[in-house]
Amino acid sequence: MDSPQLDRLLDLPFEVEARLPGPTLRVSQLLNLRAGSLICTAHPAGASVGVFAGNAHIGSGELYIVNGRHAVRMVQFSEKS
Repeated sequence: MDSPQLDRLLDLPFEVEARLPGPTLRVSQLLNLRAGSLICTAHPAGASVGVFAGNAHIGSGELYIVNGRHAVRMVQFSEKS
């Protein structure tokens, strides 16, 4: 692949998300959710979360709070399959 083609690929946006496991809710609890409802999790800052890019698991990270915002520090990358 020549450099201009690679440069175009490197500039493509890719959505990255950290997935925090949540609690199991009953259907009745789901139906009672409203705007502003909180779904609590037992995962504190420092807990491990899966990190995904384009719905593909790319590794894991740890939850942090930095300047009042949630952040994920990458700690491990998945092996290529």
